[in-house]
Amino acid sequence: DGAWCYTTNPDQRWDYCGVPKCTGTTCWSGLQKDYRGPLQTTASGKKCQKWTEQYPHSHSRTEANYPNTGLGDHNRCRNPDNEPDGAWCYTTNPDQRWDYCGVPKCTGATCWSGLQKDYRGPLQTTASGKKCQKWTEQYPHSHSRTEANYPNTGLGDHNRCRNPDNEPDGAWCYTTDSNTRWEYCGVPKCAPSE
Repeated sequence: DGAWCYTTNPDQRWDYCGVPKCTGTTCWSGLQKDYRGPLQTTASGKKCQKWTEQYPHSHSRTEANYPNTGLGDHNRCRNPDNEPDGAWCYTTNPDQRWDYCGVPKCTGATCWSGLQKDYRGPLQTTASGKKCQKWTEQYPHSHSRTEANYPNTGLGDHNRCRNPDNEPDGAWCYTTDSNTRWEYCGVPKCAPSE
């Protein structure tokens, strides 16, 4: 299933990293029923529950009940039942049953050029999988990157990746990990035109 690493979670020795695989497709249209990518976390950064497991959330979305929809013995985001906003998964968080995954939708733009200052997508995790801190919050990292200080740069009461201050490698966010102040988000960059 690709790249993996040891985790800092004492209850989980290792996990896949969710490094995107080159499939020729960088976005998915419509309900994303054809999405078969490796994404295993929701847009809010929660880990997906395996489709074959019934804990912490019991459900009827199984391969037997929804054949040919990409379900199986994995925890990758899918859309077996035509949810209107695309691929989703049950979460391993007992307090949140399910969530959308933020799989990129085809909107005309599948990549962002330059500093990605115009990126307004839904990505809420860094390239290494850390959850983004809300721009309106000052914990765990206090900062000056606020909507008042950086107007018209896409900041607000959300934790989506942005680039308000012209970081050279594109969209980024502060993380909810107190040991990692900020990271880039890995928003796809457009190949330079020749």
